[in-house]
Amino acid sequence: MQLSRRAFLRLAGKTGAALPFLFGPSGCALPTAGIFDGNTGLSLGTVAGDVTPDGAVVWLRAEPGSSVSLQYGKDPALAASASTPAIQVASENDYTAKIMLGGLEPSSVYYYRPAVAGRKPGPIARFVTAPAPNDAAVVKFCFSGDTRESYKPFAIMDAIRAMRPNFFVHLGDTIYADRGGAASLLPEFWAKYRANRDDAASLRLFSETSVYVVWDDHEVADNYEPNHPLAAIGQRAFLDYWPLRPDAAEPNRIYRSFRWGKALELFFLDTRQYRDQAHGTMLGSRQKEWLFEGLVSSSTMFKIIATSVPLYGGGRDRWDGFPNERAEMLRWIKDKNIKGVAFISADLHSAAVTRIRDQLGVKEITAGPLAAPLNALAIGYTGRSEFFSNKTFNYGMITIDPGSAEPHALVEILDENNGSLYKTRIEAV
Repeated sequence: MQLSRRAFLRLAGKTGAALPFLFGPSGCALPTAGIFDGNTGLSLGTVAGDVTPDGAVVWLRAEPGSSVSLQYGKDPALAASASTPAIQVASENDYTAKIMLGGLEPSSVYYYRPAVAGRKPGPIARFVTAPAPNDAAVVKFCFSGDTRESYKPFAIMDAIRAMRPNFFVHLGDTIYADRGGAASLLPEFWAKYRANRDDAASLRLFSETSVYVVWDDHEVADNYEPNHPLAAIGQRAFLDYWPLRPDAAEPNRIYRSFRWGKALELFFLDTRQYRDQAHGTMLGSRQKEWLFEGLVSSSTMFKIIATSVPLYGGGRDRWDGFPNERAEMLRWIKDKNIKGVAFISADLHSAAVTRIRDQLGVKEITAGPLAAPLNALAIGYTGRSEFFSNKTFNYGMITIDPGSAEPHALVEILDENNGSLYKTRIEAV
């Protein structure tokens, strides 16, 4: 059986993708999930993301033709709450929506729930807003990458949830579009996201913890380049299914930064869509200028650069394939005497803490996978890696207390049962 794109959309629209399976162009069965709840008209929970001191983006999915709004406030039961204007979901976004919340207070827990017109309100979820820029609040966050649908259930998400982080960073390969029946049409990419999101542990984590997310290659295809024929489709599906804050001037922009009080500014890189092997750049000129200027102007204690692919790890697809630009970035940090810089990354399917040569105190923390094949062949870098592990699913956690006597970032690598694999410190100066 082979369905055309039109037939696929017609079936998905009528059923809310509540089909046992659908088939791709090659006849391969593609996973589907995300049945709409008959009481609430919702599917796949909610995800809050791109949180700031005064706002957040909330992702949701509602039944075809419905209007949906958000009730939100500081009351855990939402007995006293505000509501956003209702919006109508549409088939061109697979009935997903991103609703912007604004006018929030810093360092505050907010509760919210979606409400489809004429239906029972959905379950209550929560997130915490970022501290004000001059607030010396403690910040704790978790990060990792690589969630492959065939490795469900993603039990490690419950381990992350148990740590009660302020937020979670997903460093890419949020789906594996090119595995288990490769996606080539937009509805097939959507189906991959539905199947991946339909995981009980993930839904529990996202109901309590906001996320920041970047993409990597498997949102499109293994080690893809920007001219890949599926790049635009994969990006469209990624933006449909994650709560990224839209940029009016650059709708497809994924790189961005967020500040959490005095402790931290996070710089999220897009290491995919601006690559140019001929000119030796992974970031492209505009993103590189943004990063360099942002690092110099940041007044936070720590500046953490999130890159989906590691600085070191071998292979043309990673920063090893762009050595001159990597050297330029590290030289900028050194020459400008930028303090408190660290890198976080994923992609290797193994964990490591790597010292950056000629960069006093600068380290890269690589985590993962969350739920994907472990890299049995990885060996780490002798003399450069102070820690390496490829034996278990894992994630990283960083805690920063800017008010401590000796300000530092505590780095921990934890396994899927929250067993400690490694601890280290990164000094603020």
